[in-house]
Amino acid sequence: MEHAVVRVLATAAGEREAYPGLLAAIGESLGCAGAMWLPGEDDEFHCVETWPAGAALGAALVASAAASGPVSAEGTFAFPLRGVGVMAFATTGPLAFDDAMLATLESLGTQISVFVERCRAVQAVQTSEARKTAILNAAFDSIITMDHLGNVVEVNRAAERTFGYRADEMIGRELAALIVPPSLRAAHRRGVRKYLETGATSIAYHPLELEGMRKDGSEFPCEVVITRADLPGPPLFCGYLRDVTEVHERERDQQRLMEEQAALRRVATAVAEGSGDPRRVFGVVTEEVARLLGAQSSNMVRFDAGEMATVVGGWSEAPVSNIPVGETVRMDGDTASARVYRTGAPARIESYASLDGELAESLRSLGFQNAVAGPIFLEGRLWGAVIVSSVEPEPPPLGAEQRIADFAELAAQALANAQSREELAASRARIVAAGDEERRRLERNLHDGAQQRLVSLALTLRLAARRHPNDADLARAGGELTFALEELRELARGIHPAVLTERGLEPAVASLAARAPLPVEISIDLCERLPGPVEAAAYYVVAEALTNVAKYASASVVSVGVGRSDARALIEVRDDGVGGAVAGRGSGLRGLADRVEALGGRFALESPAGAGTTLRAEIPCGR
Repeated sequence: MEHAVVRVLATAAGEREAYPGLLAAIGESLGCAGAMWLPGEDDEFHCVETWPAGAALGAALVASAAASGPVSAEGTFAFPLRGVGVMAFATTGPLAFDDAMLATLESLGTQISVFVERCRAVQAVQTSEARKTAILNAAFDSIITMDHLGNVVEVNRAAERTFGYRADEMIGRELAALIVPPSLRAAHRRGVRKYLETGATSIAYHPLELEGMRKDGSEFPCEVVITRADLPGPPLFCGYLRDVTEVHERERDQQRLMEEQAALRRVATAVAEGSGDPRRVFGVVTEEVARLLGAQSSNMVRFDAGEMATVVGGWSEAPVSNIPVGETVRMDGDTASARVYRTGAPARIESYASLDGELAESLRSLGFQNAVAGPIFLEGRLWGAVIVSSVEPEPPPLGAEQRIADFAELAAQALANAQSREELAASRARIVAAGDEERRRLERNLHDGAQQRLVSLALTLRLAARRHPNDADLARAGGELTFALEELRELARGIHPAVLTERGLEPAVASLAARAPLPVEISIDLCERLPGPVEAAAYYVVAEALTNVAKYASASVVSVGVGRSDARALIEVRDDGVGGAVAGRGSGLRGLADRVEALGGRFALESPAGAGTTLRAEIPCGR
């Protein structure tokens, strides 16, 4: 029986495969039926195998054997398998158990227990290895195990995909020769030797970024963490590597986007802050778009009649030269700007080397090798183009056309703003001119009509009063008429002073000063008369200022200065009053500011409390 059991244990592939053979070996030797009982999760014993198949044995004997050792009762016996379970047997004949038989059964139980424990240990190791392999192969990161000699011990599938090797091509070979670029191998080997000699390392357990090398020799950035396996024997190292190429690309894309957004904000700010002249915006656009695309030069052109274009903006990085602003060029031959001129669509020139035309030759002479251009549309019409040029052989980056389009749209907005300002200024100037003309018409009508009739009536009343010196009513009527005539003349002067039209600004200002209720110091330095609209605006600035001083300033003196500098009329009215004036909506000063700004001028008011008021106006003279 013992020999039969040993043969089963020697040939069985595993625990479950051994149970039928063991039951058969013991049962045949003793002429018994047998069963294998194992404890379940409920701590109760359950029959897992019988011999012959289907044999039934009670559980009471099994529990007793498990608790106290080999037992027999009424044709049955059982013996425990330490830490495993119980084997039970039954026969229809009598059973004779002596001490030798019990010792044999106990010995068999021990042998079978050792065998089962060994099988379970092997199975646990196999399960652990399978689980570890599954985890490693499911990992997205590359995992490589290296021994103390620097040779590869194990790799996962992610490492195979990342580096292009099969596992059998890597295992047993030096790691440095496989995935470390030649420029870093010496440092890698020194680091391994230093760790083995001293136990010191600067990279273990700390993530760092290094260059890795694929099977084809291409290099790529990877993030690496190295750990030492906590196992007896020579050290094993695990390296966890992640290809961060896409991370770098996303970071570069994000950086490019941030730079583009910052450049667009700067251009948009220039557009928002721009005056009527968009040339500053053109300069900002050309510089920002060139820097964004890594080019050395950029131009903006306006398309003119006759296949001509005028350079309206430009930027270049020293020592690169550029076509000067203001120069006209012909849209002939094959250049980026000429293509935009002909098609109204973005254009790209990969190389100017073999292109024809006067402009292409000029660009070659300046050292330019390639260019990309985008159209500028104003109110649906092709207005011009933005051209970015490079002296480097590399072609313009992909997507450059769309980036230029974003800047071209802002340039178009600056043009539209300037055009709107020009139209608004022209409209305001027309309104002011129409108002002044209407004032002059009213003044003439009053002078030639009602005023003349009142003067004639006054003469008639004087003659009548001389004939009837004692007629009090005639004398009173004559006085009232004289007063009314003076009021009408004052009204006419307020509408539009005839002296301004007939004699100019200086006599008109002198007339205002003469009627003012406080001293007025006048300083007018003009070599010739100002244009009519400018002269009228200057007059009304002085008139309104003097009126405000008389009403609100409590001043002792006011000074008026009028001059001319760099084709601009300069008007200044200063008093020593209480200050605190505000050019708010609804005030006469606000109306003056509108009049001055309608002529393209600037209006400023300084009125600190207690320190008087200074009013300044600058108005372009048109020549």
